Amino acid sequence: MCKLNEFLLEENYFEKLFLINIFLNSQNQSFSLCSLIDSDSVTHMLIHDNLVNRVCKKLEIQSISLTKEKLIRDYDEKIFKKIIIHKILFNLIIESHKKLTVSMLIFNIDHHEVILSKL
Repeated sequence: MCKLNEFLLEENYFEKLFLINIFLNSQNQSFSLCSLIDSDSVTHMLIHDNLVNRVCKKLEIQSISLTKEKLIRDYDEKIFKKIIIHKILFNLIIESHKKLTVSMLIFNIDHHEVILSKL
């Protein structure tokens, strides 16, 4: 089960309805994370920049530089000041459904480990 910060439960009760456990896989290694599903507002899948070193080490992968910088828009359509320049590639498993070669942009996404968009 995804563990929720007590602050998040108090601040936004319904958010827990959109949290799921996911598994990132590469070769024979696996890494479990809690993900927010946000199919309406997010156009890219995102992983928190604080987790990337642990994920890459565990999965024995490296981040990849993007050929073109990306800007992420906030919920109110303002562009975040931080520019995204790296991503990681891996296999994604959600409740026994496997999606091969998924790309996640590396970004500081506040309280969440991962944010999934439409797959």
